[in-house]
Formats: sequence, structure tokens, C-alpha cells
Amino acid sequence: GALWMCIVLNPHCKLEQKVSWLTQLKKWNGVDVCPWEDGNHGNELPNLTNALPQGANANQENMVQCKSLEYQHLPAHKFLEEGESYLTLAVEVALIGLGQQRIMPDGLYAQEKVCRNEEQLISKLQEVELDDTLVKIFRKQAVFLLEGGPYSGLGEVIHQDSVPMHTFAKYLFTCLLPHDAELAYKTALRAMRLLVLESMVPLGDTSRPHHIASVVPNRYPRWFTLSHIESQQCELASTMLTAAKGDVQRLETVLESIQKNIHSSSHIFKLAQDAFKIATLMDSLPDITLLKVSLELGLQ
Repeated sequence: GALWMCIVLNPHCKLEQKVSWLTQLKKWNGVDVCPWEDGNHGNELPNLTNALPQGANANQENMVQCKSLEYQHLPAHKFLEEGESYLTLAVEVALIGLGQQRIMPDGLYAQEKVCRNEEQLISKLQEVELDDTLVKIFRKQAVFLLEGGPYSGLGEVIHQDSVPMHTFAKYLFTCLLPHDAELAYKTALRAMRLLVLESMVPLGDTSRPHHIASVVPNRYPRWFTLSHIESQQCELASTMLTAAKGDVQRLETVLESIQKNIHSSSHIFKLAQDAFKIATLMDSLPDITLLKVSLELGLQ
């Protein structure tokens, strides 16, 4: 419904287009499930949400509007000519939606719904097997999100109350790592921040421009899902530690990110334990750098 609202409110569309869409919507309103397009109707929009595995369009509020206006004036066959499919478009729209910067809503139910929607959509994306075309889309969108302006949750500057990107970044990291490790780490490290827990930056410190003003006292209780969010942040850090085993420079970078961004002593201690387990895994000699990371985190 939200997607179609964006389409029909487009001021540039012609009256005959609106009449055609109205007829189509009335037709679809009579069936229980929005039908798949057969590819022969050039004036019809591709049904992007239905292109994901069945059920992937559930609870995607605010996650699928972003590209509707960009696609609305192009016929469906145009995409197919460029070697794309409804599936690739659906995946791309999902990545754009997941990466949107959005403010954490008020209330326990609304905050839990934000987490649940994100996890459900990522779960459906994980059912899609990545081919070369999809990998290119992942790389392109990761770069766009890192370089993006205020719309991006992975941009350099975000609002202090912006919903964290830990879960989404962990998924991106896992998908990108075999194909572009540099981009994978850059994305995950950018997502490690949790600005709602940041204290005021000392006067004269201009080296951290993305740190907004200090947190108002008694602000934390409004984030009812904060403990869950911190657990997701910890999982992202642990995933990077595991992948960076044997790479001294990356391990040092991940350690620095953990020390800077994670504020929960219990999660830092868990990461110290994780680092020790990863360092002493298998029958080979222990990874000395990871053992140092474990010690540093344990002391912290």
C-alpha cells in the first residue's frame, strides 16, 4: 500500500496512467494474494516484494518506499533487457530499505517491531543464493550507503537516535567478505557505533564529527530494546574478530573499534572470551595477536 501510494502521488504521471493503475488495483483487490506479473505487460510495475521468497513482504513498513519513484516510470521489460530480474530488484530494494537512517520510535512495542521487521527481512534475504549479479548489487549498495547523505544509516553522520545498523551490517559483512574484504570491514566498522550511549565530546575535540551532543539524563530508558541492541553490537564485533584471525592489522582495527564503541563491561568480557577461544582453536599454534586482543579486552 505504501509503495503504491508513492506511485499514484507522482505529479508527473499522466491521467491515463492513473486510470490504468486504478483498474489494475481494483482487479488485484479482488484476489487474496497479489499475482505475479507474466512479463508481457510493459506498462505494469514489477511486483518487487513478491519477487523475494514467499512471505518476504511481511512487515516491511518504511523499508520499500525508497526506490519506487525511481522505478515507476520505467516499463518492466526495461529491467530484463539489462540482465536484471524481479529477484535482483527485490534484493536491491530490500538492501536500500534496511540501510535507511530512521529514528528509533517511542514505546516498547514500536521498538520491538523495528527489530523484528529487520530480522525477518534479513532472514528472507539469507534464503537467496548470491550469484555474480547479486554480489555486484551488494557491493554497489554498500558503497552508496557508506558515501550516502542523511538518508543512510551507514553514512558518516547520523542522528544520535538513529536505529543502529549492527544486524544489517553483520549480514552485509558475511556476504561481502569472500568477494571484497576491504569493503566488508569498512561497512562493519562504520556500523559499530552506538551514539545513544556516547557522552559529551570534550571541547576542542573535532576529530569525531559524527558524535552528536551529550545524552540527556534518563534518556536510556526510552530505548527499551537497548540490551538487545548491545547484544547485536557484540555479535557484529565477534564476527569481525573471527574473520580477522591471522591478520594483525585488521585485529588491531577491530580491537580499537570495540574499545571505542562498546560500553557494556559484560559484552567486552564476552568478546575477550571469544577472542581467546578463536585464538586457541584447532591443534595449531595459538594466534598471538588474538591472545593479546583477549588480554586487552579482559583488562578493559
